[in-house]
Amino acid sequence: MTLLKSKSTASLSTLLAFSATVCAQQPASSQQPQGWMWGFGVAASQDVYTDFDNRIVPIPIIGYTGEKLRVYGPFIGYELFREKGLTLDAQLVPVFAGYEEDDSAVFTGMDDRDFSYAAGLGLNYSTGGWVYSLSTNADILGKFDGYQASASIGKRFRIDNFMIEPSLGVNYQDSNYVDYYYGVRPEEATAFRNAYNGDSAVNTEVRVAVSTRQFLGGMTRLEIGATFFDNSISDSPLTDDDTALSAMLVYTRFF
Repeated sequence: MTLLKSKSTASLSTLLAFSATVCAQQPASSQQPQGWMWGFGVAASQDVYTDFDNRIVPIPIIGYTGEKLRVYGPFIGYELFREKGLTLDAQLVPVFAGYEEDDSAVFTGMDDRDFSYAAGLGLNYSTGGWVYSLSTNADILGKFDGYQASASIGKRFRIDNFMIEPSLGVNYQDSNYVDYYYGVRPEEATAFRNAYNGDSAVNTEVRVAVSTRQFLGGMTRLEIGATFFDNSISDSPLTDDDTALSAMLVYTRFF
């Protein structure tokens, strides 16, 4: 399975974890290896949609890291500014959300909701082992015609050859995003599925990652996390929970 075919199998928390994972492969500019890389990963995730099966998704990885350009599959970043631990990047990122009608009985009679692609900016600041991140992006394919924004704070601890990185973050999704992926249009309403107009949401994310360069000459990273969804999502007639867990194991190395 390719990453682009995973739109109906990868939850929000899983893809946020993957985005954080590939970005974490980048040390400071003066230490950063450059060139092509390859790798593979596996992601296990839950979803809050009713009767939506837990998923295990294989993730092939091919990427490139240059002085300013970084490409990890469909994730693309270009460094616009760097100064004393502060970096500003332009970003193109996939939005792997949505579903197909046959993914769950709760979607019967509904139109599919498609994945999209978004463009935005990411701001990161590192100091004393602390990492502060802000990012925002907007739909550029006209699928949900909205935007997202996120903020997180993390701390890096080194224990022997292992890096431990707990983090806490919030993710804002505007009303267009929530209504497209969690709303029920009037023509889709049934006796068992009320019409629902989604409002904006602020979701909370907690995760911890462990990474090392000890194995097979590359970077190995294990990340586990939990996403706690806003009421505007958990109140949707399409969902039956307000929490989703995820885990991801990724290995990458340069050619």
